Amino acid sequence: MIGVFDSGFGGLTVLKEFLRVLPNYDYVYLGDNARAPYGNKSDEVIYEYTRQAVDFLFKAGCQLIIIACHTASSKALRRIQQEYLPRSYPNRRVLGVVVPVVEEAIKLSRYHRLGVIGTTATINSGVYKKELEKLRNDLEIFEQACPLLVPLVEEGWIDKPEANMILKKYLRPLKVKEIDTLLLGCTHYPLLLKDISRLIRLKWQLKDWLCI
Repeated sequence: MIGVFDSGFGGLTVLKEFLRVLPNYDYVYLGDNARAPYGNKSDEVIYEYTRQAVDFLFKAGCQLIIIACHTASSKALRRIQQEYLPRSYPNRRVLGVVVPVVEEAIKLSRYHRLGVIGTTATINSGVYKKELEKLRNDLEIFEQACPLLVPLVEEGWIDKPEANMILKKYLRPLKVKEIDTLLLGCTHYPLLLKDISRLIRLKWQLKDWLCI
């Protein structure tokens, strides 16, 4: 059984893909809506919340856990893998979402100008820049923290005019940089994909401009 964990319901976008690609497995989804968002919390709090979620899913019978939350992946995953698993669950695995997103972005980018949007914690961690530069040293990387997007999604404000105004403000600095690929550094952001696509495509007509 595979567990999928996120700070809210954004990780359902990841679970949906697992169900499409690996339909023969059983899944347990855990969304910590009560304590979302994680992006404005301290590293220690993010780690503790993530550890609790991992423990819950392993006790539920999961052999593998996917941390779908980019904030938890950037702030807690390595410590979970290096400290918690060897001590508590040495025969089980926990994986994150950052590396797969980075690898796909490298494939998509034509001009090596990449934008990254994410929670404040994810952007401040520098994890995307670090992982991207491991694969290529000729990239121009522009990052933008978007602290209000997760609360907007969680509150169901996706279609509100206010959400569009906030999204436009966050994307404007990246449009000025003429990025060719945008990394969505949060599992909530695909739920805003329609508006993101519309706002970015106002200026660029590149086919492979977006990476999820």
